[in-house]
Amino acid sequence: MEDIYRDPTTNNYDVNISVDEWKEILQLPQIQNNESILPALEKWYFAPNYTGSCKFLGEQYGYDYNFFSVQNMRLGKIAVNYINRFRLIGENGKETYWAVAWIELKKENGVYILQLRPELVKAIGELHLFQPDIDITINKHLQSINLTHEDYIFPSEQLEKPKSIIKTLRTFSRSLDAAKIALKRAGGKCEFNASHETFPRQVDGSPYLEMHHLIPLKYANDFEVSIDVHENIVCLCSTCHNRIHYGQNNREIIEYLWNLRKNDLRKREINIELSQLLTFYSIHT
Repeated sequence: MEDIYRDPTTNNYDVNISVDEWKEILQLPQIQNNESILPALEKWYFAPNYTGSCKFLGEQYGYDYNFFSVQNMRLGKIAVNYINRFRLIGENGKETYWAVAWIELKKENGVYILQLRPELVKAIGELHLFQPDIDITINKHLQSINLTHEDYIFPSEQLEKPKSIIKTLRTFSRSLDAAKIALKRAGGKCEFNASHETFPRQVDGSPYLEMHHLIPLKYANDFEVSIDVHENIVCLCSTCHNRIHYGQNNREIIEYLWNLRKNDLRKREINIELSQLLTFYSIHT
């Protein structure tokens, strides 16, 4: 096994992991099943030019400074153990892992500015690892359907769990009927704040809303019954929907919507506490 030392002229390590190898690494169970590694990596991936610092990202997303540092090290260690052909040796002579996935660009006011390695960035893109929520696809499709003259009952019977669809990574099918019922149930009002203004839909002039699975469907296997039901779908204005995904303080809206729907969810035998729901959004209490 080769020992790799930091290049004193660049302050970096010559890490040779190919795009295909990164794709294999990112699909390992110890990464896919980890609650923190991928959420941390996602925030690096969406940072400008894939560049940031543990300190800045921690402040931006409300995490302790060490959160991103720890996840960096975990990802690096998994990658090194999987590749099993080199070790990175730090200045203290001990093995280190922080630089496996990152390149050090500079040190600014005592803070290291890091950038994801291009091979890792390409692997994430080819896997569509952090593709936009698939609910967006349903939202777009709903805009082509005239709902004005359609009447829906609000069913409460148990449904089969959604079928998983295996591409490179696992996702789940969506029920268009459940989405349409949720829209009708919302009555054209944002369910977080009914006073929020929206705009008329092109197809029928009704208020434009976007649907969102309160319990994200990627956690469907954590439940014995289907969570792709209208009780788990909330309809929001564009601002509130984006706030859930990208807002600095999204906890307020998630807590509000959970209180709004928790009784309906329990009637469906979908039992979830607020603390568990918050972890699904990488919010740590």
